[in-house]
Amino acid sequence: MKKHLLLFITLFFSCYLFSQNSSIRYSNIQAELFYGFLIEHDTSLDNAIQGNTYGFLASWNTIENKNTKFNQLFNYPERGYSFSYQNFNSTVLGEAVAAYRHYTYNLTPSSKNHLKLTTAFGLAYATKSYDAIDNNQNFALGSKLLVSAYFKLQYIHFFKDRNLSLNSSLNIIHYSNSALKNPNLGLNTVAFNIGFNYKLNEIEITKKDTIFDIDKSLKYHVILRGGVNESKEIGSGLYPFFTVSFSVTKVLNNYSTISGGAEYFNSPFIEDYSKYINETEHHEYPENNPHRAGIFIGHELTQNHFGFISQIGLYVYQPVFYVSSIYERFGFRYKLSKHLIADVTLKANLFRAETLEFGLGYTF
Repeated sequence: MKKHLLLFITLFFSCYLFSQNSSIRYSNIQAELFYGFLIEHDTSLDNAIQGNTYGFLASWNTIENKNTKFNQLFNYPERGYSFSYQNFNSTVLGEAVAAYRHYTYNLTPSSKNHLKLTTAFGLAYATKSYDAIDNNQNFALGSKLLVSAYFKLQYIHFFKDRNLSLNSSLNIIHYSNSALKNPNLGLNTVAFNIGFNYKLNEIEITKKDTIFDIDKSLKYHVILRGGVNESKEIGSGLYPFFTVSFSVTKVLNNYSTISGGAEYFNSPFIEDYSKYINETEHHEYPENNPHRAGIFIGHELTQNHFGFISQIGLYVYQPVFYVSSIYERFGFRYKLSKHLIADVTLKANLFRAETLEFGLGYTF
């Protein structure tokens, strides 16, 4: 009798605990109107920015209910695709349409009224770009094909017992062509959004309490990056480049990894740039030295096999001064295997884009 009673109690509490870890979430669609302003981060944009900007953002969101490490650590984030239209309200800048892949993280999972953070990255098309004859005031966009990203902090209020909700958010939108063609000062928008969210399919999530092992030993990375870019001088032409980086990394927890290292840059566009500066500003820069070297520190926000990289560096060897002695790198990393990693990153100098880099690295 005692054995049967013990078995019943065990099964009862197992079912109870299982039900306590289950929850219902929903896929959804969302539509928003936004209104805001362009940031004049350079005086060259004075004639291009002519008024406040406006547009709309539409998105589809779903939730993956698999108990992966990423889902458990980040509380099963929403993921989906979004589309935007933006009117810059400027005869110089025109309009832009964009498509994104995005992730939405619930910052207040225990609250009925949710505060959420959405991060998105994608491609955009602008109706107007720089033209030496027809549009020579558009120093923001050197080409019509662009990369774009947005970060949105949104507050959603659900109506009781209904599928419809109202939402408001603060949105930051960025457009750039990663210096593949200059001028490329880029555009940054700060906007206020208001719209609605409508629930679609029901998704059941069964959470598991899992303790993940963390390897906190030092790791070493060697990464080769490359691509093509153009100097900030308009019409200077595209040049191939490559970078070799060596870094030491240490995992702090399930979310963060810190790093530090050194790297060598071979940047042929520097040779063309030095010739131009010597002629126009009477400098005496070496005209056949494409070499630079730097040291950096960085952080990686880990999301399963993906990581978001942010680094800041200092040129310790820079015979030709270009924009700044400080540089930054932002981008994505994907772990291909135990030892192989792939990067797509944007390198900038004091937040002025220099190039889009594609990298392949080895970890040991």
